[in-house]
Amino acid sequence: MIAPSSILFQNPDATVFIVDIPTSIALAQELSGPSSPPPPHSASDSSHVHHHGRKTLLSSTPIRAPYPPATEPKTDAARARVLERIPLSERVFHAETIEPLVAEKLTELRETLAAGSEFEWCLHRIAVDGGDAQNGSAQDEQAHPGKRKRSEQLRRDGCSLWTVDQELSPGLSDDPPLILSPGLNAFGSISELSHLVVKNTSVEPATVQIRCQLEVDPAPSGMHDYIQETPYHYHSFHVPPLSSFLRCRLPISEPITNHTQLNPHIPGLSRDHRFDLILLDPPWTNRSVRRSGHYRTQSYLDWGLLTRRLRDILRVHLKENHALSTNASRGEHPETSPHTDTRDPLAAIWITNSAKARKAAYDSMQGAGLTVCEEWVWLKTTTDGQPISSLGGHWRKPYEILVIGRRVHPLKDEVKKAIITRRVIAAVPDIHSRKPNLKELFEKVFFSTPDGVRVPYSALEVFARNLTAGWWACGDEALKFNSEEWLVDSEQTEDK
Repeated sequence: MIAPSSILFQNPDATVFIVDIPTSIALAQELSGPSSPPPPHSASDSSHVHHHGRKTLLSSTPIRAPYPPATEPKTDAARARVLERIPLSERVFHAETIEPLVAEKLTELRETLAAGSEFEWCLHRIAVDGGDAQNGSAQDEQAHPGKRKRSEQLRRDGCSLWTVDQELSPGLSDDPPLILSPGLNAFGSISELSHLVVKNTSVEPATVQIRCQLEVDPAPSGMHDYIQETPYHYHSFHVPPLSSFLRCRLPISEPITNHTQLNPHIPGLSRDHRFDLILLDPPWTNRSVRRSGHYRTQSYLDWGLLTRRLRDILRVHLKENHALSTNASRGEHPETSPHTDTRDPLAAIWITNSAKARKAAYDSMQGAGLTVCEEWVWLKTTTDGQPISSLGGHWRKPYEILVIGRRVHPLKDEVKKAIITRRVIAAVPDIHSRKPNLKELFEKVFFSTPDGVRVPYSALEVFARNLTAGWWACGDEALKFNSEEWLVDSEQTEDK
């Protein structure tokens, strides 16, 4: 029996994949088996649902046609002004490295999939509403009017649940963690879970229920004696097996003050806690995202400070090389020791298509003693495999890049070679700010034996927007997509 997989297709040398985003998140809520070989080719099938246990993950309507090029500069003068703002090295990098790579892999995918005329590049989705995608959105909203209400509920601003209390002091690194019980765990306020490590130590999922107060308008003038009961409602969150989270605000761009954590480690997390893999998705400043207002970004006045913050997180919380740290305590040489663990600790940083973001990622890794070894290009496609925007666009590019670095043995020749492997991950976009969950891909590429058996590893996702089974997560939005409001009963969706 083939294990369920979010990988719909991969080529023989594992340099190009097609991934279904909602399925990647849903499967990441479950513990991985000893091996999970994905099918080389899987047609779109509505029987594939995106489960959190008995729940289905809500998504956006998949994009069926590329965005119109209306946002691109229309005159030569306008194009020239845009190009002036982009460093020459960055323009050359995209034009000569990334765009040819993407074009080559797209051609490979289309030629390979040509025989499968029924193939779609994502699985069936249960849409929240039609607001985040094109083609058929209005019809979908008319067919399911309740989706608009659900979407408005998901995006409401009046609930204090979605902000981290700034007045709370960051947790101390030696504070004991809060251990969840299997089943329901009720809390009177979100502050009880802020700046504190929360752990589900069970192999079963847990549920966190939080009472939340809604902001209300003041009583009308002349009704001072009117007593209005404070309205409350309750949020529930799915917490996957063996997962841990730290709901905190990370001071990555503010200068050090009396109110800023002076230590370079993540506030509330012991500096002795280290991981085999650290995945970061910083809230880079971004013109189009700022205009949309879908999620917060940072405006970095000091990119050097940001680089140091990212570097310090990696320096403190990424493990030293396994062989070096283990064998040194035994007085053994890493190349000849029978106890050598050949897995190198990894860090991965999502970046925007900005020269400053790329430099910050590279510099922070190099400052932490890592060598960039891979770049994964998330190509955003329509349901028939077209890039969602022009590959050579000036304002909008149809891809994002994940920069991956590793801590290698200083005695190995690999350090000198610095060869960068590039892979393309094609995926139809989903809800704003929702990226593919890369747990399955990381395990396949880095944490499996040659015959496909997964090896143990520890992982931390920084600036996380959902939890992952067996991983740690930190950030002020770590619980976002684990909210019950993104989940519906599977039985209710079978006939939609």
